[in-house]
Amino acid sequence: MDTRLLEDALLLLEERNLSTAAGRRHMTQPAFSRRIKALEQWIGCDLLIRKSNRVEISPGLAENEAHIRSMLAHLQQLRGQLQNPEKTCETLVIATQHSLSFSVVPDILHRLKTFNSSWCVRLRTQNRDNAMSIFLRHEADVLISYERRNQPEAPFGDAVSSSVWHRDVLVPVVGGDMQRKLDEDNVLPSESNIITYPAESYFGKIIENHQNAQSLSLKGRVAVESANSVGVAQLIVAGIGAAWIPHSMIHDEFISGNTAILSQDYGRIPLDIVLYINQSNPKAVRFIQELYETKR
Repeated sequence: MDTRLLEDALLLLEERNLSTAAGRRHMTQPAFSRRIKALEQWIGCDLLIRKSNRVEISPGLAENEAHIRSMLAHLQQLRGQLQNPEKTCETLVIATQHSLSFSVVPDILHRLKTFNSSWCVRLRTQNRDNAMSIFLRHEADVLISYERRNQPEAPFGDAVSSSVWHRDVLVPVVGGDMQRKLDEDNVLPSESNIITYPAESYFGKIIENHQNAQSLSLKGRVAVESANSVGVAQLIVAGIGAAWIPHSMIHDEFISGNTAILSQDYGRIPLDIVLYINQSNPKAVRFIQELYETKR
């Protein structure tokens, strides 16, 4: 398979428009559409919802954006290793949540690259519990995880050290045509479509606990349930439903006016992005030292 077809799919997810995505490929829209059709034929299902007067991105494609990016990164790394088998680099395994592989990991890797680091990173994206299990089994050198601020961190014991890399916040957001439903105080009608996280997921649990203590909650008809916040962000922008989402993932769409953050009466859920390492792992200790050097 030509991996450029997957890159085409990512361009389409970024631009949300066939003509604009085709322009970035320096080709006509019909030619770009044929490439998307070729990818659909290879996968065996439609990635676009074709209507009489418009084309929409399928929820399945939006929800798997992080997986596509991760797979392409792995393939590029494999290609580089095959092309340069004698190249000396040290493999570092990072376990993290899907959302952080999209919003935080690229920044970390870019910082290390500008620092002339020689790490060969292997990224393992999972839900929070599975990422922690991988880390505890010593199958990952570093764990990057969301933690609700001012709450106890994961009980790893004294052998594991943690450091806050960045702050973030979960906010309730709407996009697309749903913005027209907001009243002057940015409050949604009570029966609006919403997008939820599974009750057993980390975001699902902390959002439920938060809303139980709020006078105004984001509740309504559940249009979609998804554990993949990357896909949730795309669904918000498309106007499928309102949802809680990390502010870092929706910042650009908010600035451009494609989304709106709901009233402060819904509250906000402060988050920390935390890096965990085992102090007995010299490779992980060195990684953290180099990483924080880039902040100076």
